[in-house]
Amino acid sequence: MIDKVIEQYKSHDNLDIRVELHKKYSKNKLGFNNWIFSNYQITDEVKVLELGCGTGELWKSNSDSIDKMKQLIVTDFSKDMVKSTKSVIGNRNNVNYEIMDIQKISFENETFDIVIANMLLHHVNDIPKALSEVNRVLKTGGISYCAT
Repeated sequence: MIDKVIEQYKSHDNLDIRVELHKKYSKNKLGFNNWIFSNYQITDEVKVLELGCGTGELWKSNSDSIDKMKQLIVTDFSKDMVKSTKSVIGNRNNVNYEIMDIQKISFENETFDIVIANMLLHHVNDIPKALSEVNRVLKTGGISYCAT
């Protein structure tokens, strides 16, 4: 299964098509990413990890929130997705971009206040391992947001 997922998301074209379908036919005029982001509790000076950033849709209307974060690490297992998200967010002192698999998060234990992993788990071979990794890098009292 993972080979099919890697092939599907090697380029952002397939995801762009899905996003446009949602925009065109969704009854939710706020849009999924704006709605979900409105429910996040992002306070000043938090360290945020986004796993599976896709094309950066989450940040298109919410990039102002990045400025109040201590650090935002944006990741995806697809180099093209990370590149696409970087074109949305741009170069900022508090943002880093990395190629990463949710099943092998390359950060120390208890590093992040918030971990975001939207529309990702259905692509993961070992969901318990992925969730264990998310829990491992979350600080005590941290929040994980996962919509799928």
